[in-house]
Amino acid sequence: MKLFGKGSKLYSILRHKCPRCQQTDLFINKNPYNPWTIDKMPHYCSKCGEDLQREVGFYYGAMMVSHATTTIIAVIVHFTVYHFYGWDIAPQLITLLSILVLLLPLVFRTSRAIWINMFSKYDPNALQNKIER
Repeated sequence: MKLFGKGSKLYSILRHKCPRCQQTDLFINKNPYNPWTIDKMPHYCSKCGEDLQREVGFYYGAMMVSHATTTIIAVIVHFTVYHFYGWDIAPQLITLLSILVLLLPLVFRTSRAIWINMFSKYDPNALQNKIER
């Protein structure tokens, strides 16, 4: 199995695809910067029938993934601006907040993709074994 190719978890996460068949998009609108559709997902995968909503509150766990992701981003920004540029705390905070606001939609969607991929795995025969709803 390839690290980034079809069939890998990274493929599904980075491309925001269904974790089971990796053909359908996880989000209805591909543009993460549209504030009206940032969190809109189909209930089921149209190709393989995978339940993408699982249960009420399923994606609350994605908040923990999002928290870890933003912490990593904050550490990288702090290290970069403090050690390479020697900035004080105020410019660091302004820079960090600006970067986090710009990346918020991507972090949100990627966290959801990571979360659902923790509970599903790729099935190369998913299209033949479609779950009927």
